[in-house]
Amino acid sequence: MSPRRLALWTIATLFVIAAVALLAACGSSNNSSSSSSPSASAATTTTTVAGIAIAADPTLKAMLPSAIQTANQIRVASDIPYPPWEYYVSATSKQATGFDYDLSQAIGAKIGIPVSFNETPFDSIILSIKGGKNDMIMSDMYDNAQRETQGVSFVDYAYDGTSILVKKGNPQGITNLDSLAGKTVCCESGTTQQAFLQKQNTQFKGAGKKAITILALPNQPAALLAVTSGRAVGDLTDHSTAEYIAKTTNSGNSFEVVTDPTAVNGYDPQIVGAGIVANNTALVTTVQKALQGLIDDKSYGQIIAKYGLLPVTSAQVN
Repeated sequence: MSPRRLALWTIATLFVIAAVALLAACGSSNNSSSSSSPSASAATTTTTVAGIAIAADPTLKAMLPSAIQTANQIRVASDIPYPPWEYYVSATSKQATGFDYDLSQAIGAKIGIPVSFNETPFDSIILSIKGGKNDMIMSDMYDNAQRETQGVSFVDYAYDGTSILVKKGNPQGITNLDSLAGKTVCCESGTTQQAFLQKQNTQFKGAGKKAITILALPNQPAALLAVTSGRAVGDLTDHSTAEYIAKTTNSGNSFEVVTDPTAVNGYDPQIVGAGIVANNTALVTTVQKALQGLIDDKSYGQIIAKYGLLPVTSAQVN
C-alpha cells in the first residue's frame, strides 16, 4: 500500500471511529435522561446517627406538610431527662442523647430533614403540638385511647411497662402494688403512672384498703429527690427508666427496682409511640414510612438494641 493510500485509509478509519464515538455519546446522553436511577442513587444523602450510616429516601421529604418543608425542620418535644429514652450527655450539657433522641435523628435522616429535640414538660407536651410549638412528641409516651381522643395519633415504635423504684435496700419493704396501700408514692404529673395510681386507689377502696397518697411532681429528678429524702416510699415510673436509674445512679448504690414475679417487664405494659396531631395526616404517614424504612434497613434494630428496650416488628399507626 502506498504511503498516500495508507494515509487516506488512516484518515478514513479515524473518521469512522470518531463518528461511532459521537453516536455512542449521543446514545449515552439519551439513555441517561430517560433513566433517573443512576443519578438518584448518586445523589442519595447518607447521614451518620449513633454510628449508623442512614440513607435518605428521596420520596419521603416531598410527602411532608408544606409548612415543615418550608421550615426545613421537624420539631420534636421531649421531657428531658428521662433516661434511657432522653437525657443530656452530662450535667452541664444541653446536648441530648438517649433512645428517643437517636431515633428522632434517624427518622430525620431517613426523610432527609433536620430534627430539633426540644425540652418540654410532660404535662404540657400534648399542648405543645396542638398549639403549633412542636410538630411531634418523642418522650416514651404510651399510645392509649385517652390520648388518641385528645386528637393525637401515634406512630408506634417500642414497648414499656411500669415499675416501682425505691431506695437501695428497700427500707419500707415494698414488694408489689398491694404493699403501697396507705403509703405516699410519687410520679410525674400528667403521666400514665399518675392515672395508674388513681386506678389502683379505686381498686383499694373496693377492697377496703387504705388509699395511696399520690405525689405528682413536675419531672423525674424531682421524683427521685422525693424518694431519697423520704417524702415518698417509691417512684412509679416506666420499667426501662427505673432499671436504668437503678443501675447508673451513684454506681447502682442509690436505688433499686422492686421485683414482682407477676410483672417481670413492669405492670400494664403498653406500646410507645411518636405523637402527632391526628389531622396532620401527611406528617403521620411520612414518619410511619420513615420508621418502616429504618426497620427494613436494620438501623432501628441497632439503635433500640443499644438501649436494651423492647422493639416493634413493624411501624403501625395507633
